[in-house]
Amino acid sequence: MNGHTSIVTSSLPPPLTVSPDMASRWMDFKGEDFDAAAHEIVKAHKADGAAFDQPVMNMATWGVVPVDGRFALAPLGKQHGPKLLRATAFTNLMNRYGAPAEFVRDRLPAPLQLAIANWMLTSSDRASPAMLRLRGDEIAAIVSDRYAPLDQEPLLDCVRAALVDQNALDDVEVKSIATGMVDVIRLVFPSEQEAIKVGDVSALGLDISSSSFGRSAVHVRGIVWRLRCTNGLRAPEGAGNLSFRHVGDTQRLRASISEAIPSALAVARGTFGKWKAAVDVVVHGVADVIAQLQEPTITERKLVEDRILVETGTSKLPERAPLYDVLNGITAAAHEFVPARRLELESVAGQLLSVHTGGAS
Repeated sequence: MNGHTSIVTSSLPPPLTVSPDMASRWMDFKGEDFDAAAHEIVKAHKADGAAFDQPVMNMATWGVVPVDGRFALAPLGKQHGPKLLRATAFTNLMNRYGAPAEFVRDRLPAPLQLAIANWMLTSSDRASPAMLRLRGDEIAAIVSDRYAPLDQEPLLDCVRAALVDQNALDDVEVKSIATGMVDVIRLVFPSEQEAIKVGDVSALGLDISSSSFGRSAVHVRGIVWRLRCTNGLRAPEGAGNLSFRHVGDTQRLRASISEAIPSALAVARGTFGKWKAAVDVVVHGVADVIAQLQEPTITERKLVEDRILVETGTSKLPERAPLYDVLNGITAAAHEFVPARRLELESVAGQLLSVHTGGAS
């Protein structure tokens, strides 16, 4: 080397990137009426770009091309220009052909990315139909041609009609909404509330969630809402919560949601009974409970521990604590996380409630 340092530089171009997905946002209200809250959800999606569905009879008639350093999809017939791929759409495309999306996106140079993607699109002898969900000039998701769209506005219209049928529209209050890759509207019924402890009131409610980007089915789930701390605890999976995939007939989805709302309320009342019983149930091994919170990060675990200390009024994590305090610590910590993770932790709290109270109702 003659004392000289050799510097090796790569002549390969950097990887192409993807356009960002719609940003997720959580908004809390003191008690908004349904129509005003629904308007906020619809407004957020309109700001993300005009929605349009592009049916594709065969994905082999499209190709992946670079546009300003980003992935785009374009018809080979050039009947219109290329459409940028958002993160979810790119992952959908890779998953469709069994390719590791993160590896192709982050680890390969642009020429190899394009070669692999286009080889996958054209390698099959069978027609590969799909639906492109567009926002403006970007492809937000690539879904099956069997996908049944039920986006925010028609979904919320359906929920509103169901509340009218239940004579509940004027009584319901919206406490939270989430917008983005998964939308949530959190409804609370002040007529069905009770003081679990002196000055500590909880109310019955519903979470209704869906996704316009193939990220989620339509879910109607009972919740318990703690007014003092605005904590939400979601009824656990398999407890009568109702889910409907975006496939088949859109009208089927509408009818199913109308039927699901009164059924989910019945389940929520059972969860509320267990919530009242949680005050008298003691959890042993609090640290072990925290460690089981679906792969918590160090930050998440520390935050849950801190919130439990606040609820129990202790200076260090206790070995034993009332179930009510542990669950409130978990749901209070959930406030600090992105909407999808917040909902996960609130669901975990519901599962722990069910496990530790057994048949209490």
